[in-house]
Amino acid sequence: MAERDHDIVHQLYRRKPMNWIMPLDRYVVGVPLILVFSLLFALCQLGLRRLLGPERIRECHEVGGYYLAIVGSFYAVLLGLIVYAAMDKFSKAESTVENEARAVLGVYTLASQFGDEGRAIRENLSKYASEVIVNEWRLMEQNRISLAARNLFVDTIDRVKKIQPVSENQKALYPVMVSELINLWDSRRDRTKVSNYGLPGAEWTVLILGAAITLFFTLFFTIESTSIHLFMTGMIALLIFASLYLVLLFGAPFSGDLRVSNTGFLIAQRIMSERR
Repeated sequence: MAERDHDIVHQLYRRKPMNWIMPLDRYVVGVPLILVFSLLFALCQLGLRRLLGPERIRECHEVGGYYLAIVGSFYAVLLGLIVYAAMDKFSKAESTVENEARAVLGVYTLASQFGDEGRAIRENLSKYASEVIVNEWRLMEQNRISLAARNLFVDTIDRVKKIQPVSENQKALYPVMVSELINLWDSRRDRTKVSNYGLPGAEWTVLILGAAITLFFTLFFTIESTSIHLFMTGMIALLIFASLYLVLLFGAPFSGDLRVSNTGFLIAQRIMSERR
């Protein structure tokens, strides 16, 4: 039944990832590929040098320099902005997880003042934290969420709505608990939104096309030393490929070797187990 639930949610939240062929966001795959592509591009420079000859390439220096300055400047700004946006997304995802875990603990603590309904809420939140840690974190790497966690959260909302504060203490604490629950709701929504599963295909198309055009213009330059020229070309390619790799890693905060930690939920789970 649980697997069926996961399949349903998978259809609702599925987003085709950039690395569907191979797990590029794994260092053991991505880093060697960056080095290989940088080397291949340097070899392309060597092949063009042999095909056209140094003299023909030197004829392109002046015009090619103007074009490279325009294209390179535009692409540098574009890539820099997207890398910054991806890193900012990752940072916000970390804050969102911490806020969600903190809100879970806040509602759990306040619910102890509301009798039987409060005990049921505490039990739900304890199960919710465990489900997020054990299952949902793994499912999010596959661009999926846990239906069990969502159902526990919805049931918690329903139980909080049914509470009728009686004592003065309950009347004072109930609005605070509702506020914490709203924070939890907002944080869960932000954590599971589709944009956390990678950049849109249109952005990747522009980034890759821009990288290809920029690298293409760097081919139409030459110096006397072939080895130094190949080294310089390889370094330019390495810098661009590494920047694109940063976009891939930071653009999907919940997948790959570089992903947001669930430490906040682990801490909340430990505190809840101590306060039972």
